[in-house]
Order: sequence, then structure tokens, then C-alpha cells
Amino acid sequence: MIDWSQRHPGPELMDGADLAVEDLYQNYRELHIINKRLGGYGITISGIELLMDGKDREYSILDVGCGGGDMLYEISKWGKKQGCRFQLTGIDRSPAAIQYSTMKNRQIRWIEDDAFHFLSGERKFDIVTCTLFMHHFTDEKIIGLLARMTAAARRGVVINDLHRHPLAYYNIRWLTKLFSRSYLVKNDAPLSVLRGFSKEEWMRYTATANVKVHTLKWAWAFRYLTVIKTGE
Repeated sequence: MIDWSQRHPGPELMDGADLAVEDLYQNYRELHIINKRLGGYGITISGIELLMDGKDREYSILDVGCGGGDMLYEISKWGKKQGCRFQLTGIDRSPAAIQYSTMKNRQIRWIEDDAFHFLSGERKFDIVTCTLFMHHFTDEKIIGLLARMTAAARRGVVINDLHRHPLAYYNIRWLTKLFSRSYLVKNDAPLSVLRGFSKEEWMRYTATANVKVHTLKWAWAFRYLTVIKTGE
């Protein structure tokens, strides 16, 4: 029996070490398809729009936990259509993630590093984004990462992550069982939903991290968009 009142502690298979590179690449390819078809990329982009003032057309953007790099690739395409000049940086501790991202787009700066270590420095970006990354952590680490991301953002932070809900869980479990060729996706996609969040949890995290929430709303398909304005 699933207890929907609390987050599953994990971990996911992706969080383990010594995974075969091709298995991870297949995982990234399938996650891209899922995000593309379910509109996941558009949620983060809508958050970025909320932090743009309509006058400046040049922004530095850091994507924390960039994985296969597709989020930044979609941001890059969108920015070009808007006539914006984005300086894009993606960070992930996985060598396979950085290798995969680099092969797909060499115009973006990719950094192999732990997010907590990278954000402990004095680096600043206009906007810091985080898509489907927070749910990999405990509540305590989420609060710490929120504080670090906010400190690194001149304009604000955009977080796009999963809503823990039975419909999301059973639908993704059914879809991946039918169509996925990746054992990582079949295991981790439903488990990710169980590690997702309620709105009340996001309110508690942001309050504890002492950050100012501009937007906290539900979005299809079973996501929460959290936008934090830093006001620099």
C-alpha cells in the first residue's frame, strides 16, 4: 500500500554508481521524449519568462542537475526565437551526462561537478533553473539547495518538479511498461513520482529556506512550478 502523505525515500537506480554509459544514454533519450510530449520543457520556460523584464535581452542561465542537457537545448531554441542572447551553463556530477550533453550541443557550457560544491562559491547567474532534479534529495538537502541556488541568482530561480499523485504514478507506470526500452526509465519514472511533492511541502521548503516565492502553481502533466525572485 502506497502512503501518499509522504515522499518515498528512494533511491532511484539513476542515483547509483557504475551504470553502463549506453544505459544512461538510452535513459536520457527516453526522458527527452517524455518531457517533449508531456510539455515539461514549456513549464520551465514559462518560469524564465516571469523573471525577464522585457527590456534586457541578454541573460546568463545556470541549469542545476542538467542530466542529458535537453532542458538547456530547448531554452536555447526558445531564446533565439525571442531574439534573446542567452549564456547557458549546465552542471551535473555525472560524467556520462556531461559527455552526452556535450555531444548534442557544444555551444552550451557543460560542467561536471556536484551542485552543492559548485554553488558554494561566489559564482552568479541571472537565472538559475532546476528541472526534475530536486526530487532526488532528502527534504533537508532540498532546503539547502534552495538557499544556495537563490544566493547564486541575480534575478531568480525556476524549479520544475513532480506532483506526487496516484494518477501520475499509475499513468507513467503503464506508459513506460508498454513503450520504454530502458530498465532505468521503467523503474525510475514511477519511483520519481513517489519522490515528488505536494504544494504544502514546497511552501514549507521555501519558508524554511527563507526565500521569497513569486509563483507556486500546478502545471500539466502533474508538475509544480516554483519561481523565486531574488530582486537583485
